[in-house]
Amino acid sequence: MTGYRLTLVTKILTIENINSGKMASNMEGSIHRGCDFIFDFNCFTCHETNRNTEAEFYCKECSKLYCNKCVEHHNYLYKKHAILGKENISLWPETDVVEQEKCKEHRKEKLTIFCEEHNVLICHVCLFHNHQKCSHLVLISDKLKQLHQKGDFNQLSATIYTQHQKLIHEKDDLEENIKSLEKSYKKILEEINVLRKTINDSLDQLEKYTKKEMDTFLVTMRTSIQTDIENCTQSIKNITCLHEDLLKIKDKSEALSFIKYRKCLDQSLKLESVLQEMTTKTEMTLTFKPDTTIQQTLSTLSGLGQILSTARQSQPFKRTTQNTDSRQNKPKDTSQSDPGHQTTSGFKVNKSNPESSTSRSYSPGNQTSDLTKLGQVSDPVSSSSHKLVQGHQPGAVSKSDQIIKVKSSKKYRMNIKGDYTCFISSICETASGELLLTDLNNHNVKLLDQTYKVVAHCVLPRSPWSMCSIDSSLMAVTVENNEVHFIRVTNGQLIKDRILKLQHHCNGIAHQNGNLYITDGRALYLYTLDGSLVREMYKDTSGYNEVTSCAVSPDGDRIYVTNNNSNQLVTLSRDGTVISTLTVRGLNSPGEACAGLHVTDSGQVLVCGYSTDTIYQVDRDGRQILAEVVTKNDVVTRPISVCYSKHTGSILVGMWDNKDIRVFKAQ
Repeated sequence: MTGYRLTLVTKILTIENINSGKMASNMEGSIHRGCDFIFDFNCFTCHETNRNTEAEFYCKECSKLYCNKCVEHHNYLYKKHAILGKENISLWPETDVVEQEKCKEHRKEKLTIFCEEHNVLICHVCLFHNHQKCSHLVLISDKLKQLHQKGDFNQLSATIYTQHQKLIHEKDDLEENIKSLEKSYKKILEEINVLRKTINDSLDQLEKYTKKEMDTFLVTMRTSIQTDIENCTQSIKNITCLHEDLLKIKDKSEALSFIKYRKCLDQSLKLESVLQEMTTKTEMTLTFKPDTTIQQTLSTLSGLGQILSTARQSQPFKRTTQNTDSRQNKPKDTSQSDPGHQTTSGFKVNKSNPESSTSRSYSPGNQTSDLTKLGQVSDPVSSSSHKLVQGHQPGAVSKSDQIIKVKSSKKYRMNIKGDYTCFISSICETASGELLLTDLNNHNVKLLDQTYKVVAHCVLPRSPWSMCSIDSSLMAVTVENNEVHFIRVTNGQLIKDRILKLQHHCNGIAHQNGNLYITDGRALYLYTLDGSLVREMYKDTSGYNEVTSCAVSPDGDRIYVTNNNSNQLVTLSRDGTVISTLTVRGLNSPGEACAGLHVTDSGQVLVCGYSTDTIYQVDRDGRQILAEVVTKNDVVTRPISVCYSKHTGSILVGMWDNKDIRVFKAQ
C-alpha cells in the first residue's frame, strides 16, 4: 500500500506543480472542516466565514444564496426582498462548475483525490498536510472510472428515479388524505348539527309537555277561583238588597219589619258560613320543580359524542387501517364490540326512563359505573355480570401476562410557576384520554395536554397521595387529612366536585364498577362512591406504613396492595382472600408515600422499585416478576408512580424529588 501511495503522489506531481508556499498554507482546519461535502449551491455568508453550508434560498435583489440560518438574518434586515426556495430552483443562478472543483480549504487548488478512509474530496495540499497516513487514497479520475465500470452511476440514477416516484405517490396520497380529512370533518359537522337538532327537538317536546301540564293546572285553578268570585258577587248583591229593604220598612209595619229581619238574619248566617269556608281555603299558587336528572346528565358530559382518529399503516403507496386512537368528548355509550373497531354511539333522549341516560358502559378493559346510584355498591364476591376478562388458566399466556417492552423515551417538565421541587406521587388517565398527575410536594393536581404540557392545575389543602379514575371525566384523589377529593375535567379545566371525609388516613385509592378501595397504612377498605363503608378487605398490623398502594384488575377478580416496609406485593381475590405474596426488591417508598402500582386496561401489573430505579411487570396472580420493563439505564431515578396510557401506547413514570416525568413509547 505504501508503493501505491507513492505512485499516486507521483501522478499528482506530474499533473500539478507543488508550490512550496501552498504547502505552507494554513493548517488550522480539521480534516472534515470545509471540504467534506460538495454542494451545487453554497451559502454566501457561511462561505465568507470559511464554513461549508448548503444554500436553501436565493435572493434576487441581493443576488446571493443563503442557508436556513442565514436567511433569517437576511429576512430581518430586508423584509421586502423576494426569497426563492428550492421549489423555484430553476430561477436560481447557474452553478459555477469551476468554483465547485476548488478545494474549500485551499481556494487556489483543485480537488483531485478522494480519501476513502475519511470519505472526503481533497487536493494535493490536503494530502501533504492531513492525509499522508491515510491508506485508502484514489484519484478522482480513477474513482470515476470504477463507478462507471461497476454501473454505480446507472444504479444511483435508477434509485433516485424510484425514490422520486415514491415521493410523488406519497405526496399524492397525503394530499388525498387531507381532502378525505376535510370531507370527513364536514360530514361530522353535519352529523353534529343533526344530533343537536334531535336534542333540541327532544327538549322542545319536553318543554311543550311541561307547559301543557302547567296550562291545565292554571285553567283548573282559575276556574275554581272564578267560581268563588262569582259567589261573592252574588252574595254581596243579595245582602245589600235585604239590608236596604230592612231599613225602609223599619218603622212602618211591625210584622213586615220582623219578616225582613228574619230574611236578613238567615242570609247573614248563610254568608257567615260562606265566608268561613273561603277563609279556610289555601291560597292557590304554581311552582316549578326541575327534573334534576337532565342537569345531572348534562353536567357529566364534556361533548356530544366521541371523535375517533384512525392511524393507518402504510403499504406501498396505500394504507390500511391498523390502530384506532380515540380523542373523545365523553361518550354516551361505547360499543362493547372489538375495541379495534369502535364506532361513535348516538345520543337519544328517552322520556320513558330518563335515569338510563346517565349510565355508561365502556369498551373492553373499562368498567361500568352508574354515578346516579352512589349509595349502591356491587358485591365483589358474587358479582359476575360485569366480568370483562375471563378467569386465568395456569400455564396459559393471557393478555394480562403479555410482556410490555419499551423503546425510546423523552422527559417532560412538570413544574409550573410558583412550584417547589415536584414529587409526582401518582399518574392517571381518564377513559377519554386526559392525563392527570398529583404533585405531593406542591399540593396540587395537574392536567396535561397531548404534548405532556401542564395546561391546568387544582390546588388542594394538603398533600395528595394517590388518584384513580371514576368515569370519563371524574377523578378521586386521596389527601393526607383523611379526605377524598373528587375533581372533574371539564373543557380543559379541573373543577372541584365534592369531598368525602373519612374516619381514617387515606393513602392508596382504586375504583372498579362502583367499588371504591382505600388504604390507610394498615388496612384496605371497601366503600361505596358516596362514602359508605362496606367492610374491611385486608389488614396488616405488623407496621404503621404497611398497606399503602392498591389497584384492581379490569374484571375485579384481583385486588393488589403493597406492603411498603416489607417490600411485598399482596394479591387478593374478590372477597379479600390472599392469593399470593411476592417480594419485590426496592418496593419501599419514602415516608407515607404510596409505592407506585398500576394495572393496565389489559390487566398487566406494573410495580415501581423505588430504591432499585426499576419498573417491574408482575403476572396476574402476583406470583412472579415477568420482566424489568424500565431500569436505571433508562434514566429513571427513584420512581414512585407509573401509568400506562392506552391512548398513546406509552408508559409514564413519575419520580421522587424530580420536576420531570419520563415517557416511554411501548413497542
